[in-house]
Amino acid sequence: MQGGLIKFRVADGDKLLIANAAERAGITVSELLRRASRAAISGRIASRSVLSDLVLIRTAASRLATLVDAPDADPAVIAASVKATAEDLRAIAARHLANIR
Repeated sequence: MQGGLIKFRVADGDKLLIANAAERAGITVSELLRRASRAAISGRIASRSVLSDLVLIRTAASRLATLVDAPDADPAVIAASVKATAEDLRAIAARHLANIR
């Protein structure tokens, strides 16, 4: 694959971390950086806030799964928990959709 060349500087420690990550993935440093670049271009870089919200989504899913595993639970408690979880998910979605308009 012949293409353009992009050069940039990184700290020695970062260079080592990048090389180690590529080695663990079984790919070259160039391929690792190409993949990371394509992810960035398509908007798939997750900021800390996105990662935090993904944890909240996983927690909400676990909360719902726990309700399924408690067949003797009070239906009113289940309904309240489902409603609270839905509100949590709506709040997460609102944070991420607010900037898309």
